[in-house]
Amino acid sequence: MPDVKDYYKILGVSEDADAEAIKKAYRKRARIYHPDRNPDDPKAEERFKEVQEAYEVLSNPQKRQAYDRMRKNPFGSFFGDAYTTRNGGRYYRAPDGSYVRVDPEGGGESFGFGDLFGGLGELFKGVFGGGEAASGKARADLDRHLTVNLPFEQALRGGKVEITLPGGQKGRIAYPKGVRDGFRVRLRGRGAAGPTGRRGDVYVTFKVAEDPRFRREGNDLHTRVRIGLFEALFGTTRSLEHPTGKRIKVTIPKGTQPGERLRLRGQGVATDEGTGDLYVEVEVTLPKHLTPEQEATLRDAARRAGLL
Repeated sequence: MPDVKDYYKILGVSEDADAEAIKKAYRKRARIYHPDRNPDDPKAEERFKEVQEAYEVLSNPQKRQAYDRMRKNPFGSFFGDAYTTRNGGRYYRAPDGSYVRVDPEGGGESFGFGDLFGGLGELFKGVFGGGEAASGKARADLDRHLTVNLPFEQALRGGKVEITLPGGQKGRIAYPKGVRDGFRVRLRGRGAAGPTGRRGDVYVTFKVAEDPRFRREGNDLHTRVRIGLFEALFGTTRSLEHPTGKRIKVTIPKGTQPGERLRLRGQGVATDEGTGDLYVEVEVTLPKHLTPEQEATLRDAARRAGLL
């Protein structure tokens, strides 16, 4: 009998856990395994996605019921309602590491042909015809790859983008807010057709352009602001335009040192998992040319303040 992932064990809850306990366990493990908190652990992202996958199933009463049936009888559930493509536009991680989008909402044809449980249907692919290695290679030959280029600000907002499939068919594909460069979506059965009529998949990779003003690190944003000497001494304010278009007021306290970084909490990249911070590095420019009168005034003030 094929193995089925134990989502209860992944979240660390009992099989009779209620919705609140499941949500609490998910939030705790999502924080522990978030890739941004584990930059030196290559397996953190895999565990984080596994936790997401478990929560997607157990937090939905219908999916949880179907999953429980599959755990008790995987082959029986295969012919029931455990496999669906109508799940409200969520993302699921397929066995090959890609993300499957199911998005039935409007504006042209929306693609997404994923397993309800992020690949549980793959457990049965050896049951009906062909060896796994041979069928995998044949299917890979039928797969097609597309690249979607996104401006930095558009990637932060999230939305939908129109694509053209290899056969010329057009449609719209959704991507989450805060999508990262290299994010990949798998469209099942939209690739080339083989001699038996079986079709490969289409892999859509998102390429996010860099921004000249902001640098992204995880979900944090980094930028710079330039002020004058006296603004650094006495304090000032600056207005920044966030990549999403909103205006942000930055208060620069008096005595700010050159190169000092100011942290604006919750002003970074917003994703479904949370929002990062915005770090503003302060550059202080010194006046290059002073009149004799200005220089004399500054020297006199510095002496009286005991700075010279």
